[in-house]
Amino acid sequence: MPSVSGTGEGIEETAVFLRDWLGERLGAQATLLSYGGHPIVYGRLDVGAPATIIFYNMYDVQPVEPLEEWVAPPFEARIVEDKIIARGAYNTKGALMSALLGIEAFYRAGLEPPVNVVFVIEGEEELGSPSLPKFVEDKEGELRGAYMTYFAFPSERVRGKPGVVLGNKGIVFLELKVKTSRYDVHSSFSRGLINPAAVLARIASELIDPLGGPKIPWLEDKTVTPTSEDLEYLDHLMEAFPAEEVLEMYGVERPRVRGVDWYVSVYFKPTVNIDGFASGYMGPGTKTITPAEARMRLDFRLVPNIEPEDVVDGLKALIRRLGLEDLVEVEVHDSYTWSKTSPKSPQARDAVEAYKPLGLEPRIIPMIPGSAPFYLFTRKLGAPAIATAPGHGGRAHAPNEYITVDSIPAIALYTASLLLKVRESAEKAG
Repeated sequence: MPSVSGTGEGIEETAVFLRDWLGERLGAQATLLSYGGHPIVYGRLDVGAPATIIFYNMYDVQPVEPLEEWVAPPFEARIVEDKIIARGAYNTKGALMSALLGIEAFYRAGLEPPVNVVFVIEGEEELGSPSLPKFVEDKEGELRGAYMTYFAFPSERVRGKPGVVLGNKGIVFLELKVKTSRYDVHSSFSRGLINPAAVLARIASELIDPLGGPKIPWLEDKTVTPTSEDLEYLDHLMEAFPAEEVLEMYGVERPRVRGVDWYVSVYFKPTVNIDGFASGYMGPGTKTITPAEARMRLDFRLVPNIEPEDVVDGLKALIRRLGLEDLVEVEVHDSYTWSKTSPKSPQARDAVEAYKPLGLEPRIIPMIPGSAPFYLFTRKLGAPAIATAPGHGGRAHAPNEYITVDSIPAIALYTASLLLKVRESAEKAG
């Protein structure tokens, strides 16, 4: 089913499908909640168990372009060799439905699920989850007290080595705009003009050195990671997410750093990235102009001890220091903070032990470089977040996104095992 959050294609239909699925297949009380954006599928399955988990996931996906690069239609879910090819197969509709099947398995076996489940399935994760903070504020009383938050995704980047992900970076995505004239100006007058592309290029040069990397001292100085606890699991991280495989998958021939430096800088340090830069004319032939405007999109990734306001305040201070504040408009699109769960927590222990029936030994991943709104669960609600499941997939946000066929039953089985482990821990705790 299409469910492209950026365009709205199929969003309503997918949300309705999930609401009905939770009600009809699991007997959950499910509804759609809207807070000005795409619906959040909210459901409650109360079986009178001693523990409750929050089942968080997402039903939205990124656009499919370039369409011509796909080996199969992106919403057909065609099986090619051992892979299901589809947008959302890996990120994360494949895991979402597999985990739901793991809960349904108890009913198929004539049993009730061993824990109560609160379902929070959003349709705006790819847009920065703008409705989720309002939802959490609205439903805080019903959500607080949950033992853990479970986010299912196929974590075997290397087959046989699933990862138990306990943290993620925050993100600030923003756009800088400069407009210096109503029209593009004949370039013969350029000596007397301010070139908007040059304005943004000057800022870019202050943010990133092509070989040296990020130049963001106002964030680097506050950084506290990697901690000694993070470094304790560095070998787990290197085993579960080999850098060379990532570089090969994306066709990167010359990374900026390698080895341990790659993992420390990518996973535990704040970043700034130029996502796009647009100005002037790049069509056929020549067109000699000074562009009227320029735009640059940036994303910053945040680690513990750094908050979104640190990014925005620091960037604006940089623009002022360069004497460009009267020329540059700063527009913040997405903004939320980091999340982290302790590897020593009982929730992390349960997630690890739930792999034993599957014969797998997971790796502890203290943080991933990507971003998700887990802070709402960990820092607002006090429900430690665990992102994990067996299974393998790849090419998120790219053509030919996939999940392997054998990941589907594996995720379902792990989900059932995790719920049993949580019940066991709750009973031991009294």
